[in-house]
Amino acid sequence: MNSINILIAASSIVFLLVLWVVVGVRHLKYLKVEIKDQWELLDESLRKRHDLLPNLIETVRGYLQDQEELMEKLIVERHNAALEYYPGAKKIEHEHELSMTINRVIDLAGISVELAKDTNFLELKTEIEDLENNIEMKSKKYNEMVRYFNNHRRMFALQPIAVIFGFGMMNIFEVES
Repeated sequence: MNSINILIAASSIVFLLVLWVVVGVRHLKYLKVEIKDQWELLDESLRKRHDLLPNLIETVRGYLQDQEELMEKLIVERHNAALEYYPGAKKIEHEHELSMTINRVIDLAGISVELAKDTNFLELKTEIEDLENNIEMKSKKYNEMVRYFNNHRRMFALQPIAVIFGFGMMNIFEVES
């Protein structure tokens, strides 16, 4: 009878350990899927912004030929930002530089009165500003999910599971608009 009690106790402990691991892994996987979904939504807005830039460049080039160096910089930064897909330090850096250059290009309307009155430029400016607001909102949601994941990953009960199964810390995505 005593060996049966020991066997039951050992089986219960093994069952609880397996249950703990299964629940922990499923929870962390679920959070990673949610983060991936939020990234997809954010990346969609970033790509829409990338798609508007050739029109902006051509519109500005029509009025300010002396700003060719800035336009070339915008082209290169758009290309670099579009090449990076996964959220990381490179993507954040490229998108930040792209945002800064876009703002400089839009500020050129102060130099040229004709550009400031151009309806195509004004529409593009409005679309880009709307996308910037959208990107900011979606990046906040993405960052909330990443912080939630990182906090859960560091929890006492989930940290061993995260280490054993390779759930590493995730990066926050911050782009200044």
